[in-house]
Amino acid sequence: MKITFIGAGSLVFGKNLLTDLLLFPALQEDTILCLEDIHAERLDLMFRYIKNFKEDYFDDKDIIIEKTTNQREAIEDAKYVINSIHVGGLEAFKLDVEIPFKYGVTQTVGDTIGPGGVFRFLRATSTLKSILQDMQEIGHNANNNGVKPLLLNYANPMAMNTWFCNSLVPDSTVGLCHGVQGTARLLQNWCGLKHEEFSFFCAGINHMAWFLEVWYKDSGDPNAKWQDAYPLIYKTLEEDPKRGKSEKVRIDMMKAAGGYFMTESSRHLSEYVPYYRKIPDFLEKFQGDISGLLGQADDYLMQVKLQGRFEKRLIRAMKRPKLPYKKAPTGEYAPFIINAMETNVPFRFNGNVINKERSLITNLPNGCCVEVPVFADNHGLHPQGGITLPTICQALCTSNIMVQKAAVEGVLEMNREKIYHAILLDPNTASVCSTTQISEMVEEMFEAEAKWIPKF
Repeated sequence: MKITFIGAGSLVFGKNLLTDLLLFPALQEDTILCLEDIHAERLDLMFRYIKNFKEDYFDDKDIIIEKTTNQREAIEDAKYVINSIHVGGLEAFKLDVEIPFKYGVTQTVGDTIGPGGVFRFLRATSTLKSILQDMQEIGHNANNNGVKPLLLNYANPMAMNTWFCNSLVPDSTVGLCHGVQGTARLLQNWCGLKHEEFSFFCAGINHMAWFLEVWYKDSGDPNAKWQDAYPLIYKTLEEDPKRGKSEKVRIDMMKAAGGYFMTESSRHLSEYVPYYRKIPDFLEKFQGDISGLLGQADDYLMQVKLQGRFEKRLIRAMKRPKLPYKKAPTGEYAPFIINAMETNVPFRFNGNVINKERSLITNLPNGCCVEVPVFADNHGLHPQGGITLPTICQALCTSNIMVQKAAVEGVLEMNREKIYHAILLDPNTASVCSTTQISEMVEEMFEAEAKWIPKF
């Protein structure tokens, strides 16, 4: 079995996911892990780290670690393809946040919707299309019926990328984000609960999925019943406001949106709605500590500041007699999904899939990309359906979906006007810009980023 990682030079995702994969017994025999990236130096660093980790702890296992800068070679015979690309890197990221800022549009991250998210999507589409083409032509079982290669996408903008890929090749791609499990851990910690005492049900769209049910019980009482945990969450935040210091926007939105907490951090969330970033004293009112930064281009500036640090950390680690061992996987979904599909032991996760016939979330648009509970086994992926969102959650999700829809259609139809429409519909942009200003901004971004999107 061959598992390929496209964009393996993505040092955080690469290190976590690849070492996670090595921990599953079912993935330790007759397995090829192929690392691919166009950045040869970063690829080689990650290759050496993973190879050392395998030799330190799994040298007796039948696992082959490969590397290549050739995408097609990497995908040949691959059963699973993990994607973590960012076309244009920091050079393009800078344009994504600086050009909109000239027009009054502030973005802390700018990778999901809005000007930054839409143009990040545009830059990725040619590569995504080529990945799918390679998977169809030379991937695992390419010319036969039965199991086809699966693309596990980690790259943002998650919803647009996943929607686009499944429009080209239906059922080819699942989008994976750690927002759901990360937020679940946050709520669990706020409540002071153990893992076995906490349960949740979450659905919506990527970066805006809602914890529709949050439950807790006393694990020490065999007769304990599951109870609503939301009163406990509110009580915790009231008695200890410091707990929510980094999530002031998210907590404010929870109170406004019927009491439902959502998946993405305050710095992300502030970009998806029209209520916050236009406020003159926004930062003063909602800024948290370092994990709750809300300022213009904070994520870009942080990445610039941290350039090279992670590489140095890996190099230092490889100078030790042995690399640090990990007792358990990080919690990223891809290794668990692959393990479930290989062992037929079902695994439940929240994944990004297509809302076919509105069967998954009944009150969101047909054919959009939704994030819902999904089960994986050797017959593939089985999303849970028949979910209806509360009206406020439905409306907020739909505002973002329309941005995604216009952008995906714009690429599929090669329609430049629809890209303008996508950003015109963005709630954050619309809260501060006129239609003319948005048109001028989009034209400037097209011109500045032309080398990554020549087809436009």
